[in-house]
Amino acid sequence: MLGGVSASLSSPRPVPADLAGLLAFVSGYVDTAVFIHMQGLFVAHVTGNFVLLGATLASQSGGGAEGHYGSVWVQFAALPAFFLVAVFAGLAASQISVNRRLSLLLWLANLAVALTGGIALFLGTGPWDTGLALALAGAMGMLNAVHRLVPAIGPPFTVMTGNVAALALALAGRMSQAPSATPEPSASGKIMISVCAFAGGCALGALAQSWLGMGSVLLPAILLAGRLMVLR
Repeated sequence: MLGGVSASLSSPRPVPADLAGLLAFVSGYVDTAVFIHMQGLFVAHVTGNFVLLGATLASQSGGGAEGHYGSVWVQFAALPAFFLVAVFAGLAASQISVNRRLSLLLWLANLAVALTGGIALFLGTGPWDTGLALALAGAMGMLNAVHRLVPAIGPPFTVMTGNVAALALALAGRMSQAPSATPEPSASGKIMISVCAFAGGCALGALAQSWLGMGSVLLPAILLAGRLMVLR
């Protein structure tokens, strides 16, 4: 049933080949910048916070550091923030024409990232960082929803686990010389681009965060905005 819903929401227009790679770069950048700044909080790979929550609880019970500025509730709140915005994206998509869904949803997600980055640059680091991080979790929830609503966009771009597994299977298929088990070379190429772009985003996000804090997320937002301006 979910597959049918996804298919019915797909855009008939071709999606630019470079878009998935750029979104992977943005996702890796934002997730890493926030993770470091918040001392361990995922906003794109949001379910990873369950692991962090367990580690935080274990650390607290042993008298260790609490993390997340001492707020365990942030780990709980990230998933609902992500989930609720993804719900909003699905509802909004049902009211938007098929050919405009991709660009409008990406603009909304990118606007949230840009506003958050701008506010963080203006205010600097402070207790409001928690709210800004949750806003970014919501923005990443919308990006994840975009991939489900417009699967033609290409391989997943917010979490690379499945992409790495797909590359491993592609390699296994070639090694076994089983054509039916080997994805098309173009598909493997797109997946590799997404993985590399995500890794590059992680590296640059870590570096930029050390200079600009959470305000560093404004940089990939500007980059994505430039690409969306010419999106057809």
